[in-house]
Amino acid sequence: MKPIQSALTKQVLTILQTIYTQGITQVVLSPGSRSTPVAILLGKMQDQGLIDLYVDVDERSAAFFALGLAKTKLQPVLLVCTSGTAAANYYPAICEANASHIPLIVLTTDRPPELQDIGAPQTLNQTNFYYQQVKHSWNLPTIDSPNQETEIKYSQYLVQKAIQCAVSSPCGPVHLNLPLRKPLMPDLNVNFEPVVPHNPIKVQNELTSAAFQELQQQLTGKRGLILAGPQVGINSYQDELIEFAKAMNWPLIADSLSNLRDYPQTITTGKWIFQFYQFLPLSMQPEVILRTGGTLVSAEIAAWLKQVQLPVIYLDADHAQLDDTLATTLALNANPATVLSQLKLNPSQPQWLKSWQQLDQNIQVFLQQTVHTTTLTEPQIAWTLGQNLPKTAQLFVSNSMPIREIEAYFGHLQANVHVYCNRGVNGIDGVNSTALGMAAAHNQKPAYLYIGDLAFFHDLTGLMLSNNYSLNLTILLQNNNGGGIFSFLPQNQAVDQFEKVFGTPQNLNIKALAQFYQARYYKCTDCQTLQALIQQIPQGLTIVELPTKRSQLTTVDNQISQQVKKLIQDQNYANQD
Repeated sequence: MKPIQSALTKQVLTILQTIYTQGITQVVLSPGSRSTPVAILLGKMQDQGLIDLYVDVDERSAAFFALGLAKTKLQPVLLVCTSGTAAANYYPAICEANASHIPLIVLTTDRPPELQDIGAPQTLNQTNFYYQQVKHSWNLPTIDSPNQETEIKYSQYLVQKAIQCAVSSPCGPVHLNLPLRKPLMPDLNVNFEPVVPHNPIKVQNELTSAAFQELQQQLTGKRGLILAGPQVGINSYQDELIEFAKAMNWPLIADSLSNLRDYPQTITTGKWIFQFYQFLPLSMQPEVILRTGGTLVSAEIAAWLKQVQLPVIYLDADHAQLDDTLATTLALNANPATVLSQLKLNPSQPQWLKSWQQLDQNIQVFLQQTVHTTTLTEPQIAWTLGQNLPKTAQLFVSNSMPIREIEAYFGHLQANVHVYCNRGVNGIDGVNSTALGMAAAHNQKPAYLYIGDLAFFHDLTGLMLSNNYSLNLTILLQNNNGGGIFSFLPQNQAVDQFEKVFGTPQNLNIKALAQFYQARYYKCTDCQTLQALIQQIPQGLTIVELPTKRSQLTTVDNQISQQVKKLIQDQNYANQD
């Protein structure tokens, strides 16, 4: 074996060993020629039972699959590809990971410096390739036999540094670019020496005594309201938030992505309450607001926040200071889990909480009665899904209409049901792949995807991962034959152009697509059948087509909104009496 091959093998082996010793065992590979030594050595690691290796030939799908793994396991995932446009196809998922604070370790292989800028095939400038969408980017050294010891140590240092960067608050993706010279075949006789993996470094968020005293002063003796936004990143604090809310008698408004709706004490109808907040009695208006989590799904709650003249305290576990409402008056870079237990506050009167919970219950009862119509509607689908998901289920929700319907119509969930969505940059690309990544992370838990027909169509190639890795996922495919979300936007006024440029019906044959991917297929047109299908534990890939009428979306929504408005007005009058 040539000295350059030996040096190449040692460098790549050192890089992979360093990644493994930092606790990363989930790997997604998009194979190609330039990544040959990395791919082969990863395969050997899998043979030794050291890593879980997923291979996906579609780079865009692979990156979203890795995103789903990292989002669900709350751990960094290694993503590896060859040079050239392969790396460019990772970009959408990296953007989502950056916005959602998900730690991805992106390892792109590259052509060596002497092949740059001379027209060599499959070569482009990969230095700082993802620019502002990663926390940091590093070029690893191109191995040179005489200097290999120094270069290998430097490679090890940079990889270690990159992983620490990815898991430090705010978490996010990082990029390692590895130029490789031919010959690309590594030594096939080497073995990866097993080592005990270390847990990723955890950053302790400390709160200064001055900031803590200011927080204590702002919350003392107030009628408080907690807005729990989407749980993002790898920080977890749901239990502490619930305990604080119970101890304080404060209503806790649970965003559909907060993963707090399996607690019966939370308020799940915030979208409706704040849409008609002006009709609430004075006795239900808060004096201080405590915010956690990411950007809220509910546009109605966000619109209300933009108008309030109240102290809004944001406990920001990810140090991101992202508040699109611009309502925050005090932002603290601290995990609620480490702060709330230290506060010594007098609770509010029990009636403060009871009035909110009573209104929440009244709206839930009304929604349950209203959504059950003869014809299957999208609100009915979302409500039925929420009420019938089994315990420990994991649900991935697509952007566009599905996440809005989940926000509006999900009530309280069964215990330990977790809901996920790519809600960083809110795209509809890569949703099938991300959901399959979620399913792979905990394949023993029932896994579901709630998605519209256009988002489903965007990522058809991702479905192949289900067959390749025997993943169990039931896809609830809401098919209104086009872009339903645009019916709610000003574009619908352009009647003569709307259907062509916004409605965009694709007339998909879902049954044929299911057969192509060897999936079970059901077409469901009534609530009872849907309920039974949801309660079946997913086995393999199942596609449930749910036809709805796009032309009825706004009519149904307006009818329900007007009835909820009347309910809230009636409660106001009852309280005044």
